[in-house]
Amino acid sequence: MPKELPKTRLARAALALAIFSALLGSTAPSPLYPHYLETMHLDKVMGTAIFSIYAAGTLLALFVGGKLGPKVQDLRLIILPGLMLTALGAIMFAFAQSLPTLLVGRFLNGFGTGAITGMASSALFAIYPVEMRRVAAVTATLAFTGGATGGPILSSLAISLNLAPTVTPFIVIVLLSALAFAGLCFSYWPPKEVPDEAQQDPSRERRVNMPLFVLACLGVCVAWMLGSILMALGTDLGLSVYVLPSVALAGLVPAVFQLFAGIGQFVWGRYPVERAIGVGLGGMVLAQVALILAEPGGLGFVMLGLMPICGFFYGATFVGSLGLANKAATPATREVYISRFYVAGYLSNSLPTILVGYLSDLYGLKAAFFLFSLGLIGLGIAGLLMLRRYRHDPLIAVHV
Repeated sequence: MPKELPKTRLARAALALAIFSALLGSTAPSPLYPHYLETMHLDKVMGTAIFSIYAAGTLLALFVGGKLGPKVQDLRLIILPGLMLTALGAIMFAFAQSLPTLLVGRFLNGFGTGAITGMASSALFAIYPVEMRRVAAVTATLAFTGGATGGPILSSLAISLNLAPTVTPFIVIVLLSALAFAGLCFSYWPPKEVPDEAQQDPSRERRVNMPLFVLACLGVCVAWMLGSILMALGTDLGLSVYVLPSVALAGLVPAVFQLFAGIGQFVWGRYPVERAIGVGLGGMVLAQVALILAEPGGLGFVMLGLMPICGFFYGATFVGSLGLANKAATPATREVYISRFYVAGYLSNSLPTILVGYLSDLYGLKAAFFLFSLGLIGLGIAGLLMLRRYRHDPLIAVHV
């Protein structure tokens, strides 16, 4: 074990908790939207606005963080304000009595998430020695998926126990954010890695391995496209397209997917990133083909049985993509490119979902999901072809 690694234990734990807290805040409001729409007498357009403004805040923060990250010596200068905004957004949700409060709270939550995810992931990669960077990718992606999964569970549990459901989840988020904040403040923080050649060469960005970075972005786009559709529409797909016999069974679709996504990240994080993304993309393509074949007969239990497979290979693709993005960047450009990586992910997380919703209104959910599946399969195959080409290109030097 490298000498400095035990000294950064608290910093690594606090960074993972920061990502977890941010994603917890991003997904906790989802089960509460019907309550807000009913009690505040809002139409569905306003409900969509509450959801969409989060993405706007996240993308804005990622762009800002990508610009500021390389200029600061200590990334906590960006992560700590992100935690404060996450906590402030949660407080506004906890005491919201009007639409403007919800919108501002959601925007702050999105901005905090964007500030945290890109910079905290970059910080984890910087803290771990080169030979342990796969551990950094696993830590970041597991914290991300854990928070995204835990948010709806936390709110649903508060609803089922009638435990002040519009307040309790957000108080938990504030407490976890404060804990991560304190951990970062009191942890040992290693000096930022700045290679001499990067200081002397203003054209250092040109040495970023762009083919690898493009492949990393394509991988996360394919993974997050599938994840967003299954999380947003998985229950509806199970009931109306694959004809599962009950809402309870259909509700297992997103839950099982997320569970195995975490398992996939943990398992494939131990392998070289090129192998993880290759296996992940291949598995997702095959699983999507199987979903298409099960669609005409309404084979609900086949769909449900495919969810662990989809989640497992989603996890492999996500952890491989993040590791590949880090491998493509130089130490001097890591913050910029990790932020751009997450920008690609968040765009693929939102735009296809909106498009599928629009196509569902025009042609029905079954046709919309079929078209979405064809697009995802095409992108997955393109990623596999790129990976195959890059493995044999000495200028790119990708070796499994």
